[in-house]
Amino acid sequence: MTLSMLAKSLVFALLALASGWAGREYAMPLASYLTDVRDITARDARISKRSIVYRIPENDNLAFTFSQPVTKAKILLAPSVTEDVRGLQKGFVYGLRMRWIGADGEVMSVHDAYLQADSPDVVFASGNTWRFFRTQPELVAEQDQLLVESPVPAARLELEMFDIDRGIVGVDVQVFEQRTYLGNQSLAAYRRLSDDTRDLLTEPNAFPADMLTREERFYLGRNHWRAVGPLGISGSDYTLLVLYEASRDEISDDITQGDAP
Repeated sequence: MTLSMLAKSLVFALLALASGWAGREYAMPLASYLTDVRDITARDARISKRSIVYRIPENDNLAFTFSQPVTKAKILLAPSVTEDVRGLQKGFVYGLRMRWIGADGEVMSVHDAYLQADSPDVVFASGNTWRFFRTQPELVAEQDQLLVESPVPAARLELEMFDIDRGIVGVDVQVFEQRTYLGNQSLAAYRRLSDDTRDLLTEPNAFPADMLTREERFYLGRNHWRAVGPLGISGSDYTLLVLYEASRDEISDDITQGDAP
């Protein structure tokens, strides 16, 4: 081996050692940084709420039974979408069919509604609150609320999806029945509410909760909703998921620009 060949071999050996040292020193920090950027939800989110939601099955209905016949129900629902359409500017459109069922199983009425939801990236960019799953790969688009009525008291409400846009993996829903109170029961129900719930109910009012009149408290006590669950057994008749709602801290622009959870 000539002297020049020996020098070249030493140079290559030194370069290999340097490369190995750099890989050991920087590979793990770089991987950790990239993981943190992708996982902003876990690192910067302050989870403020967890809710149980139910996925409406494809080509089938999901039935909710009330504690007593009702004429009103509140529905919260949001589509979950795939990663490749998370920033779709036009959002997503889907149809919801609602069937009111009597105690004897007879269909009382049927209503169809079309809903439009902003994409997950648009929801994230529009404010400091967003919703997500920790155990599901899909992303949650904009949540919507429906207040629906039956012409006569119904014992059950069946929900079915139709005309679903491409990219929607599923639609997750919560159903609530309105509690009915008599006389001073509504005032007692109002007093049992938490401070946060009272503040939420009194947001449209010009005065805070502690300055409301007796009549206003009576009305707010009657305007109370209770969640109801679907018929069947979890895992076989329906799919139960935990939906998280979070508020984010101020995150530096270089990390968050174009990077929603």
